[in-house]
Amino acid sequence: MACMKLRPGFYLMLIAPVLLFAATQPQAQTPETKAKPTGSISGRITIGEKPAPGITVVVSAPNSLTPMGQTTSDADGNYHIGGLASGQINTTPVAPVYVFPMSLMSGQGQVVNLSANEAVEGIDFKLTRGGVITGRITDADGRPVIEERITLIAVDQNGVVARGSNIRPANVMMYQTDDRGVYRIYGLPAGHYKLSAGDAGRSGGVMRVAGYYPRTYYPDSSEIGKAAIIDVSEGGETKNVDIKLGRRALTYTVSGRIVDVEGGQPLPGISLSYGTIQQNQNQSYVSGTAGPSSPTNSQGEFRMEGLTPGRYVVMINPANFNLSNSPAPKYYSDPLPFEILDSDVTNLELKAERGLSLSGVVVPDGITDKTLARISRLMVTGQVESRPTDIRTFGSNSASRINPDGSFSLEGLPPGKVTLDVGGYDVPELAGFNITRIEYNGPVPNRRIELTAGQSISGVKIYVAFGTGVIRGQVKVEGGTVAAEGVFYISANRQGESSQFSGLTDSRGRFLIKGISPGTYEVVLQVGSLGSIQLPRGFQRIQRQTVTVVDGADTEVLFTVNLSGKDVP
Repeated sequence: MACMKLRPGFYLMLIAPVLLFAATQPQAQTPETKAKPTGSISGRITIGEKPAPGITVVVSAPNSLTPMGQTTSDADGNYHIGGLASGQINTTPVAPVYVFPMSLMSGQGQVVNLSANEAVEGIDFKLTRGGVITGRITDADGRPVIEERITLIAVDQNGVVARGSNIRPANVMMYQTDDRGVYRIYGLPAGHYKLSAGDAGRSGGVMRVAGYYPRTYYPDSSEIGKAAIIDVSEGGETKNVDIKLGRRALTYTVSGRIVDVEGGQPLPGISLSYGTIQQNQNQSYVSGTAGPSSPTNSQGEFRMEGLTPGRYVVMINPANFNLSNSPAPKYYSDPLPFEILDSDVTNLELKAERGLSLSGVVVPDGITDKTLARISRLMVTGQVESRPTDIRTFGSNSASRINPDGSFSLEGLPPGKVTLDVGGYDVPELAGFNITRIEYNGPVPNRRIELTAGQSISGVKIYVAFGTGVIRGQVKVEGGTVAAEGVFYISANRQGESSQFSGLTDSRGRFLIKGISPGTYEVVLQVGSLGSIQLPRGFQRIQRQTVTVVDGADTEVLFTVNLSGKDVP
């Protein structure tokens, strides 16, 4: 399985594309001669009981849009893709109007944890013709509503939202009306659904300056509990699922400025983010974030348009980057709450504080060969946990290049506990680097250092090793079967450290974690569920094993899961 280092926190998604860009820039390096991989995946595609020829099959790495290989099924429905390196591989037929088994975690066909030079057979797909829902969306005057987003939710026969359900469209554009107000959603699994049009004023961070249509569920309700259930059969078409929306509602503008808390001076060029405030029991929290298209102007002013009535916060974007070696100071802020009622909100003043820095050096740990040159292509990241405020927000992050002398500097950090990491973000050439220890006035447990208000830190040493060890194994199920929504989650952590590597089992119960440096690790199996799976009372959801990893070798691990409720000998 491809190594995935655990990096908790939503805002790291904002960092990853930047790091990926930086890590993949051309740099001088010594060419390496590697044996070509010989792993392969093969199987058969059928429709009903008949072979399905001419179906394109694609294999790719997790969360990657670039295929590692592809082929077309032959006259008997068979396919074979070779030349594959070991790791986690998603295998997916490209058949938009058909339905086939999907991975709940990856959102793609089937996940295969491929060992080195392994030939995996029997990755079969039974395709069934998908169903269709089509209809027309009109406004209060009967005119077609053009380019309106359609939302479809899978439910059970009683109309309750299905747990763990996730509709994965073959074409996202079919969830939008055309110039006639008509939509047509195809390739749907047979089942029960609820459908709506309209939104809360913005979708995916896109603000609607011209106003918005309040959400309406088919046929004419504002509440999902009163929406009609739409039945879809295999290969069937459910027509005339029409919705008449209400009057377009107004949206509002929010404006203000950012000033330095120390001198009150306006701050230009600051990126903002905002989010809606939600309530969970006794805790308010920020749900979803977006931001203006441009940073603050020369007067420190910002402007956000197209917001709907509701409670919000605005704050300095908690993802800070030091990739350009710019001497400009970095800032952070506490979230500033505001509420939109029935008018624009003006004259907000967000007070910014100068961020702290955490700097040091990355030290090679046992790396003496040509791999050493790759360290400068890695990035150091620091994630600060959410600050204790009345409104819970996502933590802040910073990233830094590693200079030729190994030095780094994370800037713009707020006070708090900073979790440090080093990585190449799934760039194949950079896989295998991992932190062995961190030192700052002694050993740093769990890669976490605390920044106190007004005091930056320097002199941190991050020791990095390069590993070629592999932990692979099998989860064996006894006393029953696990439903499709069951999840076997595997993690491995060096003794005395928090989890560093993780992965999931495939349909065969196999797991594979690559790029591990030598040492003693605790391998942990956690059994979870994305659906309604019922486990026996007293079931042991967590199992642990201790293993020793050696460079260039595979360490085998076997877990046994007993669903009968009896102890496993």
